[in-house]
Amino acid sequence: MPLLQVAGVAKRFGRVVTARDVSFDVAAGEALGLVGPNGAGKTTLLDIVAGTQRADAGRVVLDGHDVTRLGAAARAGRGVARSYQVPRPFAELTVYENVLVGASFAGRKHTGRTASRHSRAQAWHALEVAGMTEAANTPSGSLRLLDRKRLEVARALATGPRLLLLDEIAGGLSESELPQIVSLVRHLRDDGVAVVWIEHVLHALLDVVDRLLCLAAGEVIAQGDPHEVIRSPEVAEVYLGSTVESTRDPSPGPTSEGERA
Repeated sequence: MPLLQVAGVAKRFGRVVTARDVSFDVAAGEALGLVGPNGAGKTTLLDIVAGTQRADAGRVVLDGHDVTRLGAAARAGRGVARSYQVPRPFAELTVYENVLVGASFAGRKHTGRTASRHSRAQAWHALEVAGMTEAANTPSGSLRLLDRKRLEVARALATGPRLLLLDEIAGGLSESELPQIVSLVRHLRDDGVAVVWIEHVLHALLDVVDRLLCLAAGEVIAQGDPHEVIRSPEVAEVYLGSTVESTRDPSPGPTSEGERA
């Protein structure tokens, strides 16, 4: 059984349809990439999976349990974690303190005497995975963009997720910085975490994801093998006039910009 199942999800804001009968699933240890033009509904779909937006129709099932009516806090307690396009750490807190907040107040909680000890251990482990231990005592407000991105992932990891939702985690990074983020996401996938990743830096996405899903106007127009999806005429049409550079696929293809639909 897949870890995540999204079935027939629909969402509209007035006359604007941001999701129309969207269905997909993700297994533990699998990475699914989400692409699409501006306004396609990618971020809204992540919001629906995370529980910060309620779908108008359809179901979200996590590990066989229908979580459609559960809010974000309850889903976090079941192992769903989320990063955002623009990292917003608590600037006056250190890197470690930021991650400790996630470990202490979100995710699957421990109780009793072990709670504080577990939170500290979970926070430190998240920093280790994200490669941030040397910056543990650094004020978060002084971090460069790459480290703010890694901190964003570490805060999500501190909740102990089974499903990690990433929104443009590679956006704004230089070509020399991208391999660090790619390596981090690949490590998480290989460690058994299911990943759903929105990204417009396509060659970074293709280095990690097992499948690709393309949205346009709230509808799924293609999903499957990443390179087959990129080459499909339907996907090329929605990206008409733009190109994508991929380290694995040198042929012209589509690109998208980050969106907040």
